Amino acid sequence: MKELDFASMMPPLLLGDELVTAMTNLPHYDSSVRTLSASERLMLLSNIYKIFIPTNMATEIYQRIYLMTRMSLQRKGNAESVRLMNANYTWSHGGEYHGIATGATSATIIGISGVGKTSCIQSSISLLGSIIETENPCHKVIPIVMVSCPFDCSYKGLLCQILISIDEILGTTYYQKCGKMNAQQILGMVCQICHLHVGLLIIDEIQLLSGATKAGSLLYRMILQLINTSCINVLLVGTSECLQFFAETQQIARRSVGLQYGAMEFDGDFRHIAEMLYSYQYVKQESKMTENILFWLYEHTGGIPAVLTAIIHGAQEIAILRGRESLGIDTLTEAYSSRMQMLHGYLTKRITPKVITYHEKPEPINTEKTVPSLPDDYKTIADMATEAKNKQLDLIELMRTQFAIEAIDL
Repeated sequence: MKELDFASMMPPLLLGDELVTAMTNLPHYDSSVRTLSASERLMLLSNIYKIFIPTNMATEIYQRIYLMTRMSLQRKGNAESVRLMNANYTWSHGGEYHGIATGATSATIIGISGVGKTSCIQSSISLLGSIIETENPCHKVIPIVMVSCPFDCSYKGLLCQILISIDEILGTTYYQKCGKMNAQQILGMVCQICHLHVGLLIIDEIQLLSGATKAGSLLYRMILQLINTSCINVLLVGTSECLQFFAETQQIARRSVGLQYGAMEFDGDFRHIAEMLYSYQYVKQESKMTENILFWLYEHTGGIPAVLTAIIHGAQEIAILRGRESLGIDTLTEAYSSRMQMLHGYLTKRITPKVITYHEKPEPINTEKTVPSLPDDYKTIADMATEAKNKQLDLIELMRTQFAIEAIDL
């Protein structure tokens, strides 16, 4: 039998600046777009959601996915692989399973909702190439298959998702053939197909396990059986809600070791992402990012990239639709108040720099703590009143440059 080295057919592992460049996605933008009609600008505004700027989380996820995929591919295309498939077939038809090959691994990626787990995974998958094909013998392997945990934690639903995904990529008809099979036969079939054609299996939304006690436990046991029987690597992805489920027993905890992520800190990564998103302006009047606006964005997004993107998009949409045509704290505040109401309670719990915000007087700073300093152009209301008087300026308009002001008719 001719052994195949599928792992050597993967693209090379990227590191450093080369990886950051490959993962970065910045849609084309030209300042002349601000001269287009309102309808055209509203259509182009959705480009903000296509922006992807890799952080340390993105590079860690890429490296974990690459290594897990390569490790899985190394167990294919050899004599041991054939013996494993024979044992799987015997087990799926009621025979005894002896576990010829073991040592397959599973891991997790756990992070709060909106931190960018799925975006990082999809970007990583795109760098690992498409189908790996050989001619002699003729064989096809999908480096990564990604599915979602069924909402009802049905193990049969998950197995069907896997078959459907493989059929869509390879053009096969495996899903049609499982209609009259029992649960054990379907699991055996999926194990065989995954061992033949799949490198890494990624199961997203795994936090649904924690909401269905009996069904969740049953589904997880099925996933363990899939890992042990197919000898492919499985990556489980979900929010922090599933941590309690994974900690229930040592067996589950041992197989659930992986990466965990929370909201972004107020550091260079947040600044870089915020400045890049803010630069994609589709309103007629261009505005510059200031330290006050940066503080405001962190204070009202809790350091969650998805919320940051949504609030900048929403503010520009409001500015265009209502003819205000400017992006600033006033339109950002309106977007936060009118479109983020359901998130207010969650976001306030995640704000890190509570000691100092963009509109508060400075307090003594503990140098041992990592908190942002006030912007250089910070002014108190008394300072602004004095400046308005000396320069004969409108005090209200001057105050709007520091924080949002809402006029109320009495």
